[in-house]
Amino acid sequence: MASAQCLRTTVQNLQDGRRAGFQVVSGQVREGDVDVDDGTTQGSAFRFDIDGTLTSGGGVPSSGPVLTWYPVSEAQLPPPGRYVLLLAELGGPSKDGRRLFEFRPEDVLPLDGDGRVRLTCEDGGTGGVEKERLRAALAGPNPAANTGRP
Repeated sequence: MASAQCLRTTVQNLQDGRRAGFQVVSGQVREGDVDVDDGTTQGSAFRFDIDGTLTSGGGVPSSGPVLTWYPVSEAQLPPPGRYVLLLAELGGPSKDGRRLFEFRPEDVLPLDGDGRVRLTCEDGGTGGVEKERLRAALAGPNPAANTGRP
């Protein structure tokens, strides 16, 4: 179980992303990349199948497959698996009309087999929290009040 401080810090980071226009979603990173061209830049995207949202807004679909533009470094790309990510729609579609999304590589939270979100805490430790508990903490006016027991 994640400490109250670890959950609070994670929620603050995710809220910072929301203020920057990102939406918190959960889903599956698929294997393989897709070549994309937005008319200015050519690069690669990964497939992310959204299975739900933890926050609303940001122009991101609530479910279904999306193409997510690679970050600056391929080393920041999460390996195939289940995650909570911050996604936002890029300014325009790819040259072939497909919508493209970006993610914040510093806010990639793995999901374990039980659906618990793994958090990395400030002290370097890790903790886990139920996805619904994280959603409630993100929705609450005071995330610290929604952390339950430590």
